[in-house]
Amino acid sequence: MRLLVRQNGKFGYIDQSGKLAIPARFENASLFSEGLAAVRIGGKDGYIDTSGKIVIEPRFKAASIFNEGLAAVLVGDRWGYINKVGKMVIPSSIVSTFAFTEGLAVVVAVTKDGYKAGFMDTTGKMIIQPLYEDARFFSEGLAPVKKGKKFGFINRSGTMVIQPMFDDATPFREGLAAVKINGKYGQWGFIDTNGVWIVEAKYKNCLRFKEGVAAVEQEGAWRFIDRRGEDAVPLTMDGPSLFSEGLAPVKIGGKVGYIDRQGREIILPVSRLQRFLSTGWRLCAKGTCADTSTKKGIWSFLPPTSGTSQLSTKWSPSRQKLSKS
Repeated sequence: MRLLVRQNGKFGYIDQSGKLAIPARFENASLFSEGLAAVRIGGKDGYIDTSGKIVIEPRFKAASIFNEGLAAVLVGDRWGYINKVGKMVIPSSIVSTFAFTEGLAVVVAVTKDGYKAGFMDTTGKMIIQPLYEDARFFSEGLAPVKKGKKFGFINRSGTMVIQPMFDDATPFREGLAAVKINGKYGQWGFIDTNGVWIVEAKYKNCLRFKEGVAAVEQEGAWRFIDRRGEDAVPLTMDGPSLFSEGLAPVKIGGKVGYIDRQGREIILPVSRLQRFLSTGWRLCAKGTCADTSTKKGIWSFLPPTSGTSQLSTKWSPSRQKLSKS
């Protein structure tokens, strides 16, 4: 296991015991995914393996993590995809693209109507034509897409199965999707795969469901709710969180710690702490994310991106460096 850390302005990786396994020598870096991590050397991105060996030479303007055997890379002003030996398997002709999920990737292409989003398969074939103003990734067989000014959901054949009626939307997880109504400053709630409201839209912000609960923000405080919209954990938090292996890192009154589903504070052994961090949480010390120079051992955690995160209007894909939703 390798955990991304920052030391003296450079990125490296520590092992499960906390020892520096890969020296902090990279200008930028990602979490490991499928055995490889994107790193920046001399202003160019390439990939290393878990021993720190460069396996794909830094030659790209930008690069994403690997997912389903492929990674997006920027050559000039266009994106393409490489495999794990660095071979370009989908030519760099895409305005913007994101990781493959369920065999499809969101891509942005130039059309007669301007920039539009669609979906292609791992051979580079456009499976769902670029017809949308915005799009999210596929999850549980459905993907949020923006048609005109509203979001709906399509299936893998491109059929709109939940009509565009939302001001924002996130992919499904555990059978529910977070959707927003009432404009830019509206409220979030949750629908099922039939488009039926399961949790009323009354939250300022939210994360997707995981392990049966979701973090939601209301009246300046965060808390966990269950699928009925009822409190699932007897506490409120300063910020969002999510459960992994039955535990969640939380910040309450400026202090950070782990809780279980009953809201009890838990002290983790190092091995479990490292497993939890590998799921995408950001380890921070003294205000600097993943800084290993702390002398007092005071670490804190920043959560994954919230339900309001979305595809940028500039179509700039995330490096997924230190967080994930």
